[in-house]
Amino acid sequence: MLIARHEIEDLCHEGLKAKHAAMIFDLANSRYPVAERKMALASVETVSTEMNRKRAKLTVPRMTCWL
Repeated sequence: MLIARHEIEDLCHEGLKAKHAAMIFDLANSRYPVAERKMALASVETVSTEMNRKRAKLTVPRMTCWL
């Protein structure tokens, strides 16, 4: 269940949000063995990092007013 960054780079922000929500739901509502739980948490972190990276790209710097 480990997700690598290259597997999610092409997803849009909404797709990443949906994948993140599904992973959190599965993680909260199931009983993984410790090793699988660590991999699932690492995958959640990977998806969160990619969401933040895409969100940072979407923000447009504000134009400064030159007087």
